[in-house]
Amino acid sequence: MDIDEHTTTAGIDLAHPAMPPTAITIRRIVDGFKSFQVLRAGFASGLFDWLAQHGPAEKSTIAAATGLRGAHLGGFLQALEDLGLLARNEQRYALASDMKEVLCSSSPWCQAGTLDDLFAPANGWSGLARFLSDTWSPATALLPPPPARHPFLGEACRLAAHLAARRGDTPPDRLLCFDGGDGLLTAALARHFPDAGITAVIAPAALERAHRTLAAFPIGDRCRVVPGSPLDPPAGQFDQVVVFHALYPIRRAMSDALAILASLLAPGGELVLAHWFCLEACETAPGGLRDLDKAVLTDSHPLCHVEGFCARLEGAGLVGAERADLESDYGVTKLHFARSPNGH
Repeated sequence: MDIDEHTTTAGIDLAHPAMPPTAITIRRIVDGFKSFQVLRAGFASGLFDWLAQHGPAEKSTIAAATGLRGAHLGGFLQALEDLGLLARNEQRYALASDMKEVLCSSSPWCQAGTLDDLFAPANGWSGLARFLSDTWSPATALLPPPPARHPFLGEACRLAAHLAARRGDTPPDRLLCFDGGDGLLTAALARHFPDAGITAVIAPAALERAHRTLAAFPIGDRCRVVPGSPLDPPAGQFDQVVVFHALYPIRRAMSDALAILASLLAPGGELVLAHWFCLEACETAPGGLRDLDKAVLTDSHPLCHVEGFCARLEGAGLVGAERADLESDYGVTKLHFARSPNGH
């Protein structure tokens, strides 16, 4: 039933309105949205690019050059300064000294597209109520953002560096990567293991995304891209099999998936898993926005029962199972390692 707000507020005493003190909590949240809109307007108006070329500049000069209304420009510029995006000296405005890379369209790190992506129908953040509803049906998948803005860039690079350090003087010759990061981990592994033959297995729905991502890197013909999943892998035996955020869709067939992954290892080969796990009994903890980020990125629940996952690997016929933590932009990614029992 719709609520008539005029009726529900008619009893307010205008002499002593006494707004609940808790309303400040909501206002702080709303201010976050307003700050977002200030940033978005800075990109959309071309202000950041103009200041990068012509700043420092006075307000009147900025108004004339950008077409922004002078009556409101002072508040707008002040809001950008309050956010740390602009700097002011003697009434002349310029980009803050460390902000050019993320604010200017000429930079590969420009974040304007990150804001635009939030409004795409396929992005759960564009309508979180729809995403959280049990009637949610994903729209057509977005094309991947440029690598510099991809949400998995930092984690993929850190994981590849971690694996390279772990391998030391014994890099893999044959590497299989189930890449749930649109090819980013594959590209990072190719950089650290330049002599390895790499096969990237990509979910069929994400193939175009992966091809676009990998095209940005000079991998040459060292990387073969095939559709599949841990339940539907390519044939062959590999020195290292890496599974990066690719187990969530097949969580109900985890035992089968682990057995199949174990069968792909050459004697002495190593299996590496990198995934998010929930807390025991799927409890929650502060940091819910990051949990929602993970949900939107994967359209899935994290894996469960991290405390018993090493045992599951050993139950699949592997040995030497161990666990490690990898910091990511969304919290901790749990790494699991195990190897074929046939190695020396």
